[in-house]
Amino acid sequence: MKKLTWLAVALLAMVLLAGCKGKAADAGADSRLGGEITFWLMPNAPDETHNPWLSAKAAAFERETGVKVNFEVVGWGDAWTKISTAIATGEGVDVFQVGTTWNPQFAATGGLAKIDMNQFGGSSSFMAANLASTSYKNEYYGVPWFAETRALYYNKTMFAEAGVTPPTSYAELYEVSARIIDKFGSGSAIAIAGTSAWDLLHNWAIILWANGGKLTDAGRAAFNGPAGVEALSWYLGLLERGYAANACAEYNQPQADSAFINGNVAMCFMGPWNVANIDQENPTLQYGVVEPPAGSAGKASFSGGSNLVVLEGSRNKAAALAWIEYLVSDSSMIEYTKTLTHMMPATLSAYNDSYYQSGIWKIFKDTLSYATAYLPLGVWGDIENAIVNEFKASITDAIGGRSDQAAVRAHLDAAADMVNAALAKEK
Repeated sequence: MKKLTWLAVALLAMVLLAGCKGKAADAGADSRLGGEITFWLMPNAPDETHNPWLSAKAAAFERETGVKVNFEVVGWGDAWTKISTAIATGEGVDVFQVGTTWNPQFAATGGLAKIDMNQFGGSSSFMAANLASTSYKNEYYGVPWFAETRALYYNKTMFAEAGVTPPTSYAELYEVSARIIDKFGSGSAIAIAGTSAWDLLHNWAIILWANGGKLTDAGRAAFNGPAGVEALSWYLGLLERGYAANACAEYNQPQADSAFINGNVAMCFMGPWNVANIDQENPTLQYGVVEPPAGSAGKASFSGGSNLVVLEGSRNKAAALAWIEYLVSDSSMIEYTKTLTHMMPATLSAYNDSYYQSGIWKIFKDTLSYATAYLPLGVWGDIENAIVNEFKASITDAIGGRSDQAAVRAHLDAAADMVNAALAKEK
């Protein structure tokens, strides 16, 4: 019996030792993941700087993990179709970039892998609005990568000659605009986006929110209330009063940006990436950037940007998630936003870098702190299209001299009916 007992102990020890060796081998495998992954991203920076940076990062990641990253830069115009095909087939890519409004729409298809945000430092590690954009039905399906918002750029030379200072409210922006056109002529105060802008909603939503309005409330459209009518009437008033040129009625956002960058107008709502545009296209322009003006309910801005997601059908999810961790680390994040994209980090820790503590970059950082993301809905595309189409119709009315508050309300009511139909499908 005694001999049997010692034999049992010896056998148990051998089993435990084998188990420990197995765990050690597994731990080694975890640190060297191996294999290959495919990464799709958009042209977030010029190819001549973007591609070398990506190649260098991919090479460093492969040295650390054994994972080869094959990246492909996909144009925004092709991205939706390409991603949709990958989701439908479950192959072609492992990890890819999506715009913040795309994230919940693709999550609704079931084609994105769920994300445990604890792997990336927890939900408190990210800008709140950008984190919200990765969610769908109380689960996370992406990791915030970089952020963008809109602030007010102003031409210092024109402001000085007109004897005005940057407006702190939307009422003051009208007053400043009147002084600007008195000095420089009709259409010289501000450039705005019009019917050719795919992102037209971004321009109105910030005024709606600043007036205390909401896009939806309790699962129903709410933007057609008094705050929405006031906000859209204010926007159209820029055209009707001659503060913005009639040509703006058909502008896309880059055309509006160019009007400011070329020195033709005194103000424009633009993003952080436009700093690089000014440096390249008109480096002698004397300009400043301030936070968006306040409405009756305070200041508001739009939060956008891009997230990183993993295809549910990926055969190497562990490597895909490790690559995302690598890209959102402080060193990679700061390099990518500071020197390549001129966007803003979506991770809070990156803002400890002194670059974001002063000047223009602090303005954008402060604006992002209260910026709002759009609703994380699978039917968001239908909602945005409905609002934008009626917004465009309102702009056409304004240019034709057919706009008043009743007409504005009618357009918003029509959009609200379509939005409510879309929201009913979401349930």
